Amino acid sequence: GKSTVERMLRIDFFRFGIVGATGFSVSVVLLYIFHGRLNIGYTPSLLLSNEGALISNFVFHEKWTYKNIDHSNKTITKKFFHFHLSSWTGVLLIVIISLLTVKLFKLNYLLGQSVASVVVMFWNFFWTKFFIFKGSTPKGFLHPG
Repeated sequence: GKSTVERMLRIDFFRFGIVGATGFSVSVVLLYIFHGRLNIGYTPSLLLSNEGALISNFVFHEKWTYKNIDHSNKTITKKFFHFHLSSWTGVLLIVIISLLTVKLFKLNYLLGQSVASVVVMFWNFFWTKFFIFKGSTPKGFLHPG
């Protein structure tokens, strides 16, 4: 029923948020290393750091967030490709928003990354939940006992 669907969305969004926070941490640390320490340009550093976060997020979504969903109809390669395709749209949004916050609003580059990541989180949840890891949920998971 509706309450079961709402419960599943809350669980998935909670797990998605934990994975997203982990990926965000990965991206900020890598951004700091690439741009803050190695002096690589800001845009390439954003792209590289977000790629690291994407790989981290995919692994956690595959093994934890959506582990109870039967998505055996897709190979891991196909899911990884689809995840990258949808996530890179999010990355491009992060890059655009980050560049705007840094160049236009003169925010610190790490703060710009933070603002952009929060905005794009909702975009990414929609794509991962309803497209990449879409599948059927085992009956025992929805109706335990």
